[in-house]
Amino acid sequence: MIAADFLVFSTILSAAWCNVMKIYAPKTLNATSGSCLLIPCRFEISTEKEKYLDLSPEVTWRRGTLWSLYDTEAFTNAHREKEPLIKVVGDLRKKNCTSVMMNLTSQHSDRYFFRFSSEGFSVTETTAVQIGVSDSLAAPYVIVPGLREGEVGNLTCTVPAPCPSNSPNVTWDPAFGGNITQWTQLNADGTQNVSAILNFVPSFHHHELKVNCVSIHLLDRQDKPLLSHKTIILNVEYPPKETQISVTGSVWLGNNVTLTCQSNANPPAVHRWFMKKHGIVEEVGALRVLSFTATHNNSGEYICEAQNLHGAGNSTILQITVPGISFTAFLAVLALFSLLLFALPIVLIYRRCKKPHRSETNQDQDIYANVSKATKPHQLQSNTYETKETCTVNPESTFKKNLSYEDIYANC
Repeated sequence: MIAADFLVFSTILSAAWCNVMKIYAPKTLNATSGSCLLIPCRFEISTEKEKYLDLSPEVTWRRGTLWSLYDTEAFTNAHREKEPLIKVVGDLRKKNCTSVMMNLTSQHSDRYFFRFSSEGFSVTETTAVQIGVSDSLAAPYVIVPGLREGEVGNLTCTVPAPCPSNSPNVTWDPAFGGNITQWTQLNADGTQNVSAILNFVPSFHHHELKVNCVSIHLLDRQDKPLLSHKTIILNVEYPPKETQISVTGSVWLGNNVTLTCQSNANPPAVHRWFMKKHGIVEEVGALRVLSFTATHNNSGEYICEAQNLHGAGNSTILQITVPGISFTAFLAVLALFSLLLFALPIVLIYRRCKKPHRSETNQDQDIYANVSKATKPHQLQSNTYETKETCTVNPESTFKKNLSYEDIYANC
């Protein structure tokens, strides 16, 4: 019964308020501890009450947690100290009730009710504005469009600016050699945002790089500024680049050979293979990998083409020549050739060692025979002209002494 009566009373009070005054303000506002908060506000007042706008009007914002204590003897200075310092910056005579709360802390988070008072007239709004005060900053809001190589791209970073006297400084890091433009935007509900736009021309080198939106918030009190940031990874689309072919397996008759086409592209490229032989070019594959068992028909010039929606790129020519023999047969021939090269010196050395040698005795006998032949003319001469004693010569002792023919004759 009590709840029903309160609901009826609130409905009547709200209807009466709407007939007298109507306020326009955001339903929810957020601020940072140590900073200030702008409350955009305007109102409409009935014609019969407009006269009170010229009678020293005042606007206050009452806390919901202290609602039952206002206008009573229980409301003390201790309660008043729990209220934030508020300054009305709007012109009330022009029905502008915009206010600024200063030196906020997280303890000031509450529902706040608008109250208008003048000489002989006061009224309080029954619909509250929810205000939240945080010790930390929310992450910036980032908009990243589709990026293509060679085309100008704009990255936008936006943060709220609840305190007009200390607007945040927003920037991008790194800037990739581009230009950064910062501007303040007024929203429809009277709140403000600060945005930073990075304007640059992306290339494939920027793909998957990290870029940070950084927001620096100055505070009313003498604390260090608060920082907030958001990191994004760039997705830059570009045509295939650095297209090349890698070969797996030895190119021999009968061997399994695999050709792999590699390219750098975003989005990933599709691949086609072409072979040129005897001046004729034909397509031989439509996958990234081309495999075959090597035959003479596989000899030719191979080219891989990589293509995506942004363009195409070709590899350099790969010449493949399949030998006339298999690798196993080649090893057998190589082994036989190596064996012949190793055996030939051995045979030559063996034959040289088998050749006969003349003995020292035979050499002495040959020399003695030559000496005997040389002495015959002297013997003939001695028989003709005069008679001498016969000289006996021992060949072995004579030639061991290395005597000449004259010495032999002198000894006779």
